[in-house]
Amino acid sequence: MFHIKSLELVHWDYWQRIKNIPLDAKIITIAGQNGSGKTTLLDALRTLFGLDCSMGRTYKHYARHSGQQTAWIRSVVDNKAVGRQLSNRPFRSSGFFSDDEVTLFCKIEKNGGDWKRQYLMRPGNIQIEEVNDATDWLGVENYRKRLHNAGLSPAMAKVLALEQGETDKLCEYAPRQLLDLVFQVFGDKEVLDAYDEAKRHQRDTETELKRFESELEASRTNLEGLRLRVVNYHQWEDLHKERRNLLEEVLPSLEYHEAREKAAAGSRALRDARKPMAQADTQLIEKRNALAAQAKALSDAQQQETLLEQEATVLGSRLTQVNARLKPLDSLLEQKERLQKLAADSGADIAEVAAQLDQKEAELARQRQLRDALASRILTEKSTISALQGKSAMPEPDAVRGMRRALRDDGIPHAMLSDIVEVTDPKWQGAVEGVLGGYASVVLLERAKDAAAAYRLAEKERYRHFIVPECIKAPAVKDDSLLSVVRFSAAAPPWLIDQLARIERVDSVEKGFKLHKDAEWITPDAYHRERRGGRSLFVEVSRYRFGTAGRTQRMEALQKSLPALEAQEDAFTLAISRLAYEVGALKARIAGVDAAKELAARQAEFDEALRGTVPLKAERLEVGARLGELQALTKAATVARTRADTTWQNARMSLSEAEAGLRLGHKRQIEQRADHARALLELRRAWRHLPQGWRRPARRASLVAEHQNAHQVDLRVASLEHSLARDDWELDATVIDQHHRLNEQLQGRQTETDERRYQNNRAIEATANARGAYIERLRYTIKTYSKNIKELGELAGIEVHADPVKLENEDVQLSQAGLHVRFKFDGKDQIGMNDGEASGGQQVMKSLVLLIGLLKSEDGSGGFVFIDEPFAHLDIRNIQLVGEFLKNTEAQYLMTTPLTHNTDVYDPSELTLITSKKKKDMPWAQPIFVLQRRVTPAVAV
Repeated sequence: MFHIKSLELVHWDYWQRIKNIPLDAKIITIAGQNGSGKTTLLDALRTLFGLDCSMGRTYKHYARHSGQQTAWIRSVVDNKAVGRQLSNRPFRSSGFFSDDEVTLFCKIEKNGGDWKRQYLMRPGNIQIEEVNDATDWLGVENYRKRLHNAGLSPAMAKVLALEQGETDKLCEYAPRQLLDLVFQVFGDKEVLDAYDEAKRHQRDTETELKRFESELEASRTNLEGLRLRVVNYHQWEDLHKERRNLLEEVLPSLEYHEAREKAAAGSRALRDARKPMAQADTQLIEKRNALAAQAKALSDAQQQETLLEQEATVLGSRLTQVNARLKPLDSLLEQKERLQKLAADSGADIAEVAAQLDQKEAELARQRQLRDALASRILTEKSTISALQGKSAMPEPDAVRGMRRALRDDGIPHAMLSDIVEVTDPKWQGAVEGVLGGYASVVLLERAKDAAAAYRLAEKERYRHFIVPECIKAPAVKDDSLLSVVRFSAAAPPWLIDQLARIERVDSVEKGFKLHKDAEWITPDAYHRERRGGRSLFVEVSRYRFGTAGRTQRMEALQKSLPALEAQEDAFTLAISRLAYEVGALKARIAGVDAAKELAARQAEFDEALRGTVPLKAERLEVGARLGELQALTKAATVARTRADTTWQNARMSLSEAEAGLRLGHKRQIEQRADHARALLELRRAWRHLPQGWRRPARRASLVAEHQNAHQVDLRVASLEHSLARDDWELDATVIDQHHRLNEQLQGRQTETDERRYQNNRAIEATANARGAYIERLRYTIKTYSKNIKELGELAGIEVHADPVKLENEDVQLSQAGLHVRFKFDGKDQIGMNDGEASGGQQVMKSLVLLIGLLKSEDGSGGFVFIDEPFAHLDIRNIQLVGEFLKNTEAQYLMTTPLTHNTDVYDPSELTLITSKKKKDMPWAQPIFVLQRRVTPAVAV
């Protein structure tokens, strides 16, 4: 079996790319914290070898973490021959006979919504970039078969797939399972399966011989089939010849004949075309008479439609008048019903209800006022957020907007102080906002000569903020003043620059008092001290106005406060709805008392309204019925008018076309005669190449009698091509020889049948004898494995005993045989493989003994094995014993261990890989660190 030499991972789990992880050592320890990727590294190797990942994970679980569309696993393994024969290389079945190394690739891609993995093998050490365009990718099953041929048998794959915490599973195997695993790893299972396959083959051969006589008859049937294939070949040859004759001779002759006939028909048509011209005048007279009749029909239809529409208009006006007279009467009757309902719902204690109504109405008005104020605030803050996001203009006070508009209208270029200020240090944003907050609306003129005009406009607009005509470029300072954290994008007032330069930045009030007594200072929280004293200039973040950072902080503050304000508005809305419902109910109760009185007082008025509605409703019903009839009649009249109009339009267009055609008739005839003359000349030139014999009238007549025309020939050719395109034609002329040879073969079949029956009987006897002899090999395998686990137990301080296995050359006995192994720890009584008497650490020790014993024999040695945390339940002494044994074996071990273990676990390792946890602020995990044991050179004696 092969060894692993190096590993490369690209986008596997949280590793971006780790190139050339060295694995060319006998014992490799993968160490790291819990969750640092030890098992992830082993699962990468399991995925590379087509195995299942551990702990229920899949390769999709790791590929999905990287957030990329493609992940790669690449490994270089050895392909050295065992001994001097190149045919003994592990990957010889894959065609790699000359290279000592083979590169294995696993490519995991996101295909649609799911992940898909593919595999590739290349001789030599090949990089990922060299196989991007490869087309010979392998599926999982084909890839596993190739690895099986290279030594990674299904039994070894089962051992490699053991997960963390499951190294004690081998001791839970039934005796039959353990014996099966031993035979698989040592290669005996394959031989036993081969014997079983041979016996099945011999039984199948016997059955085949019994059926061979019927197969001879089938062979005679095949002989008849060959005869039919010969007939089929001749049919294909005849059809092919017919097609070639039609295309090369018949079709050109018929096309020439049809061209001549077409020219003759054209001559006759030109002669006959004179007759329709005489009939054209008669047809024009008939079309003109028909057009006049259709015009009269259209006029009658339009008149009938107009009359119906006029009647419908009159009735509609009458219906409107009736509805207008009914409307006040219906209103009175609705008032009567409302008063009756209010009178029925009224209560007795009206004074108490009125007091409750006053109280509820006052509370309702107060809640609405609060909600309106809150809604106005939310709208203002949404407008501000939209402006800060660049979707609309920044909202400004009315006075500022008016002043800006007046300056623009007068053509005075200017800027506001808030437009040119940027704060370079976010820590001092609040301090700058506090100092400059009162100056945000200061107007800065670009030209000093516009001062007089700007002052006049400010006087007219009553603008309360400064208008500054003289501005200078602010100096760049790097001191402790507030000016050092402010950058002006344009010229600024000199007095403002001086003020910012006087103010010193201090981290706290205490540090401010340490300065000289006349110093002017400010803290990051905007507490300002000047010659008049100290005061706080704190400005809420949602009111910041200066610089990009200030606007960003302001937008974030507004966005955070907006959900709470909207929730408060929803609470007000619910409360208002509840109060409105209660107010309406109280009003209805109060209205019920007066409704009874009003109902009695207006009873005569209501009775008169009821009597007046009866004749009006009858009249409205009559008018509505007639309108319904008129609607159907008007629709029919419209349809008739539309049809008459369409008919008239078609007749008019037909007449116009006929007149135009008559005018162009003579011109067209002249053009047709010229075209016909040119066609005759072209016919003589085009068919000049046709042999004279093919153009003879007698031959052309015979071809027409046989084939009718060129179209029929085309159809026949298409039919022949369709027939020739079938897949069932026989194209091989050697079928006659095949028929002759098959006939000769049938003559010797009977002799061959007898010979095969004799050989099969001999094979049955030989197979039974060979398996009986191979029983000794099985006993040797069991003896070797028992010796291995016994020696391993001695290294670990455990007495291991394997019970003798009874093996006989009999199918049932071989299928029921099992290997019973007993262990004796610390001089105590013997225990079985899984009888529940062993501790957790003893279970691990038993499984390690059974596992590593599989790799210690001469036939099963070499290769590699994954052991996830093998020292988890072992004490220091047992760790040392197992480590010594690992050094003495010939396999390649990849083991994991957490960093909390005793350092003795690193003693047997030649190579140690250190994994690290992914940091929260990093998108990718750290690379894997490699520690290699220094090899002390041998001292010559």
